[in-house]
Amino acid sequence: MVAIDGIGTALRRAAFMVMVALTCMSVPAAAQSFDPLLEVRIAEAQAAHEPDKALGLVEAALAASNDARLTEDLLARKAEILIAAERHAQAGAALEELGAAIIAREGETAPELIPVLEGIADAYEAAGRPGDAVAALSRLLDILDALDLDDRGAAVVARLQAIADAVPDVAARIRAAVTAYEVSLEDDRSGPFGADPETGFTAVKIFYATDRARTGDPDPANFYGGERGTLELGTATVSIPPRHVPGKIERPKIWLLEFREDPAKHVILKSVTPGDSDAVFAEMRDDLAASESDSAFVFVHGFNVPFNEAAQRTAQMAYDMNFSGVPILYSWPSRGSLLSYIADTAVVNLSGRRLTLFLEDVVRKSGARRVHLIAHSMGNRALTDALELYALRHEGEPPAFDQVLFTAPDLDAGLFVEMAKTIKSTARRMTLYASNKDWALAVSRKLHGDAARAGQGGNRIIHADIFDSVDMTSVGDDMLAHSYYANNPSALTDILSLFWRDAPPQDRCGMVRAEGEFGNYWQYSPEVCGDTNALLSTLSVLNRASIVDLSEARAFLNRFIMPVTADPEDRSRLESALARLFGN
Repeated sequence: MVAIDGIGTALRRAAFMVMVALTCMSVPAAAQSFDPLLEVRIAEAQAAHEPDKALGLVEAALAASNDARLTEDLLARKAEILIAAERHAQAGAALEELGAAIIAREGETAPELIPVLEGIADAYEAAGRPGDAVAALSRLLDILDALDLDDRGAAVVARLQAIADAVPDVAARIRAAVTAYEVSLEDDRSGPFGADPETGFTAVKIFYATDRARTGDPDPANFYGGERGTLELGTATVSIPPRHVPGKIERPKIWLLEFREDPAKHVILKSVTPGDSDAVFAEMRDDLAASESDSAFVFVHGFNVPFNEAAQRTAQMAYDMNFSGVPILYSWPSRGSLLSYIADTAVVNLSGRRLTLFLEDVVRKSGARRVHLIAHSMGNRALTDALELYALRHEGEPPAFDQVLFTAPDLDAGLFVEMAKTIKSTARRMTLYASNKDWALAVSRKLHGDAARAGQGGNRIIHADIFDSVDMTSVGDDMLAHSYYANNPSALTDILSLFWRDAPPQDRCGMVRAEGEFGNYWQYSPEVCGDTNALLSTLSVLNRASIVDLSEARAFLNRFIMPVTADPEDRSRLESALARLFGN
């Protein structure tokens, strides 16, 4: 069997196709005809040695899908079935379709293309089509060169040379590809790429803890996979481009003729460095001392998020908020596939047990006196478990955490309310961000027997006096990304208001009180705040300057941010937002 490491393994055990029945109005129409047990039926067909039946199921799902990520997962599954059936040429064609889909979504140099191209080469070599294998490997060299993965390029060159020795007919093509690659390497070594301060990109350092297993791949984008491992700590570096848009993670776009990742234009995970636990916490203390900060935030990502994307998101949030403290990622072993919902649910609760031990260490060893927690989607299952255990171990003690934000929690609504009663003792303030347009939560609700999810908003948003319920529906219908907590700068503005001032909802810009079926809640209406990018930038600067009252904020605004000659309407909105934040 030909191996396509990194593509199919997460799909074998998946049993959820993230599409549900017609009864859920929040789910897109294209999703309504999909069978949630499709993967089970595919596995049954394979176990019965009926590959054509399994392929028929995948093809039917592909025909009905209009979602890019789901289509990619289905194509990877198709290739896996074909490889198992030893139909190598057809497998190569399926993987070429997958590569084209990834290029359309992420660009010509997306790191996700690396295992796909390796799989294409494997399949075509096994099918006796060396010319097609050489084409895939030559394309792979271009990507490795663009991503500065020179150490991996040597192995590809060696493989191409082995093919040239065995198949003289393709030797000339191989020499041309290898020569072009080696010339490019010489150009890279003599240039200042990634080291010239004039490029303007910013290197954001984050800390991490993860119970993912290492893949053995040194490439930062693939350093950790979706399998369960032991708890490991370390640091990572993410580059942020000078023209970064708050709330976004810029990637190469083929329609902009961008064919390689460039730190001057794109958000890139540049390095991953595991370390000894004591040394990592000592480094946290040193960084806090150097920045004269007392704060840290820990971000726990959600379902369908690989390590590299979680690291990028953590760095982006820290950068956009001008966060002067220590940003920390806790990354649990999500498979990073839409097909792996059930597999993710099987590991996230164990990660919650490990997360609580890590949070103990953050409180005791990081040096941060203010520790904020943000969890998203299924990551809230890990965080609520961790905090409940923490509360039981520290009963009667002052709150260990400052702001705790539960964003789009994929958790039973009733269970969340009950757990919050125990968790409350651990936090200074707890905030629930919810939305009635969140597609992933609508799917989860149907999978769980129509039981309400804690992250669903609207008039039926859950309410309790022990946390602030905020309906973020107005931020937009983010569908698959399902990350409105960080994909919209206005949400980041609200988070920064909490981090900086511990401001109650009535003192934060855009909050409107509303009556719900279960009690009062807050609707977020950022349009009244004007330009949310400008407000986010203003608050981040004032926070960094340690401004403590409104008069000082206005003086700082006049001198450094917005002169009195600025547009009167823009200025009025900013001053109004500041007045609310300072309780005036």
